[in-house]
Amino acid sequence: MKNIRFEFNCTREVPFYAHLCNQYLQNEQYDVTIGKNDNLYYIEAKGEQSQLEALADAIANDFLISTWLVKPQISAIETPCGTKKLLETTELELEYCQHCQPQLGDNQAAHFGEIGFNCPCCMAHTRISADEQAVSLADARALVKKLDKLGSIELPQGNNGFGTIISFQPIENQSLEARQQLVICNPNNLHAHFCVNDSQILALSSIEKPFIKARPISSHTRLKQPIYELCFAKSRLLLVICEIMRQQGIDYVYIANSQNPKIAMVEAKWSLIDTPSSAQKLFINAVRQPLHDDAQAGNYQAHWTEKHIEITADKHSVNQGNAITPINNAANCALHAATINDKKPKNIAALYFSNTSKTQIVTLDGKQQLELFFEFPSLPDNGYDIVHHLELSPQKTLLDKFKTLYPDDYLKLLSLKLTQPTDNIETLWAIAAIFLGATSQTNQTRALSKTELCDFVVARAMCHKGANAPRVDFPLTRGEAFRSLNWCKTLGSIISFRLAEEENVDKLAFGMHDSFADYICNWIEHLDQNINIKSVVIAGNSFANEVLAQRVVLRLGKNFSLNTNPQMDLDGLNIAVGALYLKQRRH
Repeated sequence: MKNIRFEFNCTREVPFYAHLCNQYLQNEQYDVTIGKNDNLYYIEAKGEQSQLEALADAIANDFLISTWLVKPQISAIETPCGTKKLLETTELELEYCQHCQPQLGDNQAAHFGEIGFNCPCCMAHTRISADEQAVSLADARALVKKLDKLGSIELPQGNNGFGTIISFQPIENQSLEARQQLVICNPNNLHAHFCVNDSQILALSSIEKPFIKARPISSHTRLKQPIYELCFAKSRLLLVICEIMRQQGIDYVYIANSQNPKIAMVEAKWSLIDTPSSAQKLFINAVRQPLHDDAQAGNYQAHWTEKHIEITADKHSVNQGNAITPINNAANCALHAATINDKKPKNIAALYFSNTSKTQIVTLDGKQQLELFFEFPSLPDNGYDIVHHLELSPQKTLLDKFKTLYPDDYLKLLSLKLTQPTDNIETLWAIAAIFLGATSQTNQTRALSKTELCDFVVARAMCHKGANAPRVDFPLTRGEAFRSLNWCKTLGSIISFRLAEEENVDKLAFGMHDSFADYICNWIEHLDQNINIKSVVIAGNSFANEVLAQRVVLRLGKNFSLNTNPQMDLDGLNIAVGALYLKQRRH
């Protein structure tokens, strides 16, 4: 007889894993103990080799990959430490699992198209909206025919109160800066359209069904955006519709009003960019007691109760009169949120790079004093002002050469309009994209959005295969209170390389990211000499740019411990949580 333990170590809670542990405990076929230690779920069993092998096969089949799973492992143990007590669970959100997906989502299966199929494993049939349950296979086929005829349809409402829209063409009436989203109907043909790696494919297939960002293959005949957000069907209804369309040879369709979470790879682990709205409250353990009982940031409300923080993520939430709200303090909040389990945090730097709040680098010294080291400057939001600043700077000669060699791009620069806020790296990349020829290379007749221009730079950087790249300047300017960036000199450096190496846009786009990461590392090393930096917090939705995140982690990770705060998110509820610890009076 042997004792073994099956472990599933995760970066954050996975409710389905707790649900499965409980099912195995209640299954009379197995004699197991279960447990949970932070975000590590485990099942322990004692038995003969053949019994344990059968159990291992069952567990391997049932425990679907989660985006948050770091490493599953099996180990021999001397004595079990689990119990016969059920784990605490929260309501599940997944609509299908490994048991019901082949039954209702495969066109050859007897129950194909039964949206209300009873699943004893995930129990999803108890959570699906009445509108979706009422859809039969014939209704689903009729919806696909309607899509063929109209080109775009809205599906019956799910539990989130929204009807998902699917379309053969880019969906109109979206936010100006919204990236186009696609749901994949035929996963087998994913590589025929997109450049995706193994970790991205696993994430797409995971329980959470997240959106990932990917660029289309070069010279794709239809996909002309530099980067798209991709997902697999999250709902049973969409799963059935995608299978019907796959049979018709359709590989993907555009999608909107989908509640799939958005994730980014930071430090070789997936991080949630921001937490989607949910009717459920989230609970986060905290060792350190905050300074306030309530705080609010955006759609997130944080409330302190004994030893943990209660989060409400609701886009309809109303600001409470007694809640603290961070004003230009998101970076401080991100630092506090990442250290709530440290009783006396100190010697920390936080990189908070965001396209919604002020991009800053802040530090917490040995005496727990917060200080702002760097703040990204507000850049002009139109081409005329950008040109005006460059003409008054030492970069005028370079701008004149660019104007002579690339007159069409120069005219595009003059007509450039950028959405607010502009104090972020996305705005600088969008301006740089004009100098890299984005408008002439994309063949778009309409003006490109800031997101499209920034994505052009990121996508071209992704294409670069070499290790060497130009060294672009990111010089600091020193004000009375903090340092900022001499963005004119940075643009001058980019123009100079473009003039010298006209065709090597990929290399220059990569060099922009690599050089910026190198400068950031130099700044942190400078701070280290002054306040002895022990760890660096990485936060903010700008790190959804995988090239930037990768280069920053590569540079900083050599000398510093990195904290990406995976139990929260990059730029959402973490700001509300951190606001509980702000030394700020209520307004």
